[in-house]
Amino acid sequence: MLEELFLQTLNMSFTAGFVIIFVLLARVFLKKLPKVFSYALWGVVLFRLICPFSFESVLSLLPIKTNPLSQDIIHNTAPTVDTGIPVINNNIQQLLPVAPPTAGVNSLQIWIFIGTAVWLLGMAILLLYSIVSLMKLQKRLGGAVYEKDNIYLAEHLDTPFVMGIIRPKIYLPAALAGDEKKYILLHEQMHIKRFDHLAKLVSYFALCWHWFNPLVWVAFFVSGRDMEMSCDEAVIKELGSGIKKEYSSSLLTLATARRIIGGAPLAFGEGDTKGRIKNILNYKKPALWVAVLSLIIVMALGIGFATNQKAGRRFKMSGNYLSD
Repeated sequence: MLEELFLQTLNMSFTAGFVIIFVLLARVFLKKLPKVFSYALWGVVLFRLICPFSFESVLSLLPIKTNPLSQDIIHNTAPTVDTGIPVINNNIQQLLPVAPPTAGVNSLQIWIFIGTAVWLLGMAILLLYSIVSLMKLQKRLGGAVYEKDNIYLAEHLDTPFVMGIIRPKIYLPAALAGDEKKYILLHEQMHIKRFDHLAKLVSYFALCWHWFNPLVWVAFFVSGRDMEMSCDEAVIKELGSGIKKEYSSSLLTLATARRIIGGAPLAFGEGDTKGRIKNILNYKKPALWVAVLSLIIVMALGIGFATNQKAGRRFKMSGNYLSD
């Protein structure tokens, strides 16, 4: 049972890895547009990481088969892999052990058993680390003072953040005041309004699930930056471009000691201050036609990455599609 789940996870991680690469490339072409478009594409990656099935479509942009490892690969004396790309198949095939017909247990079964154990151990370590980090953070916030609504002020706190799931709370440094406090508070409220605190939680558990895939780590941190920048842009859109300099200055005052919330998935704050300030100062509300066109492109890419290629379609490295 666990070995089957591990094999399914490898299939999902393989597919998600290709989608991550495509999204990273798409971000290059979307870099001059509001970050909300780039952030939206990471939702497709999250779908691929946590959903074990999808739909077939002629609009699929995936050049691979989404289940290259069959569930009966463990019991085959000559195991095969079918990614849909011959060159990848050949390279992987050379690494797979071939069991003698008389062997009771082939070496691939042993390796999959070991891989499953290591995978489960890695998940347990990451989850335990996050729980311990969260408990330490909660202890540190024991002296936080309630202000109003879901807002709390805490001494010796260097960065604001949202914490919680159903009733998320906003924790602000007690030293914040005036317009500076207004801007930062609105930013955190935007996170809650857009359910970013839930997206961050699901993303963290997806990271724990696929911890062995380095591309998932890249996606986790890059998507987090896109989340923060798109939220900054929402604040600018709400209050007007005239606050860009003041808002940037408020971020600079909070640019130290970011590691307080490092491993806690239920509490997240801000990072990459330099990149965020640069994005704020360069942000311009796009023309309506640009926004509509960008939305259409992002939706098309989302459908293309979220769906599987039709059965009978095979990708060749030359770029041509042939029927099986």
